[in-house]
Amino acid sequence: MDIVFTPFDVNGKLKLRNRVVLAPLYLAWDGRSDEFCAFYVRRAMGGVGLVIAPQSTPGGLDDWADPGFGSAFRPLVEGCHTAGARIALQVFSGSSVADELPVEQLASIPERFARAAAGVRGAGFDALDIHGAHHSLFMRLLSPLQNHRVDEYGGLPENRWRVQVEAVRAARAAVGEEFPILYRFSATDFVSGGVDLSLTVPFAQALEAAGVDCLDVSAGTPDSPPDSTYPGTSHPMGCFADLAAAVRAAVKVPVIAVGKIASREVAVSILEAGKADLVALGRQLIADPDWPRKLVEGRDGEIVPCLWDNAGCLRNSIHKGLPIRCVQNPHVGFEHERGGGEATS
Repeated sequence: MDIVFTPFDVNGKLKLRNRVVLAPLYLAWDGRSDEFCAFYVRRAMGGVGLVIAPQSTPGGLDDWADPGFGSAFRPLVEGCHTAGARIALQVFSGSSVADELPVEQLASIPERFARAAAGVRGAGFDALDIHGAHHSLFMRLLSPLQNHRVDEYGGLPENRWRVQVEAVRAARAAVGEEFPILYRFSATDFVSGGVDLSLTVPFAQALEAAGVDCLDVSAGTPDSPPDSTYPGTSHPMGCFADLAAAVRAAVKVPVIAVGKIASREVAVSILEAGKADLVALGRQLIADPDWPRKLVEGRDGEIVPCLWDNAGCLRNSIHKGLPIRCVQNPHVGFEHERGGGEATS
C-alpha cells in the first residue's frame, strides 16, 4: 500500500485512516447550510482521512458566544464521521488592516479564540484549525510589509506573532491537552522584505511551544504576486512542498503540505522524502471528490483532473460573490440535491 493510504496519528491525539487532507475551501455558502454540508460530506465519502472545513458564518469567532451555535454543525460532523473521515473546523479572526486595530481589540482576540475552541470541541468536531494564512489578520500581523505598529504588537518578530501565540495558548487552555489544535500559515509571500522562512520557521517553533499539534504550511499573503495562493498552470506540481519540508525540519509536530498535489506520484514523493506527514488537496478534490477512493482501487486513469486555471472555482464564481463551481465537475454546488451520490463519471 502506498504511504499515502497508511493510517496516521496526529501527535497522538487524532487517528486518521490515511494521510489525505481536504484543505479548507471558501465556498460562498454559510457553513451551516445544506449546500456546505453536502459538499464536505461528499468529499469525506470519497475517502479523505481528514476534512478541514471553514466555519464560514457571518459573525465569525463571536458566533460562539451563543452556547447553542455549534448544534447547527451536527449534520456536517455526523456525515463526515459516517463516511469514515475525521473533521476539523477552521476558525479565524477576520482580515482587518493590522495597523488600524486598537490595542484593546487585539488583546481581546485570545479570549475569543478560547471561547470558539471550547465551542468547536463541544460541537463534536475532532479538532480545531486556526486560520493564520493568506489574507487573515494573523498573517497581516506577522508580515513586516503589513504590520507597521510601534506598540507591543509590532516591530520585533515575537511582537508580530504575539496575538497568534497567545490565541493558541488560550485555545489550548480552553480545550485541554488532548484535543487537537492545527494551525495554518503562509511560509512565504514571495516578496523581498516580506514573509519568508527566516521568519516563519521560528514562528512555527513558537506555535509548537504554545500547544499546536499540527502545522499546515501554505503560501501567499496580500502582498504576493497574483495566483500565489492558488498556483496556476505555470507552477510545478507540489510547488509548496519544500516550504513544508523546511518547517518540518525545525519542529517535532506533524506538518501538512499543500500546493498542486494531484497525483499518486506527487503525493508519494512528498511523503516518502519526509517533506511532510500529510498532504492536503483543495481544487483537485473539487474536480474529483473520489480521488482517494480511485487511487486505492487502482483507478488512477479515471481521475478527473483539475485544470489549474482557477476559472470555475474562482474567477467565474467566488471572485464574483457566487457559490463555487467547477468546469470539470458540473455537480459541484449541487451535492445536496444528489444525496451525496457519485459526482464524477
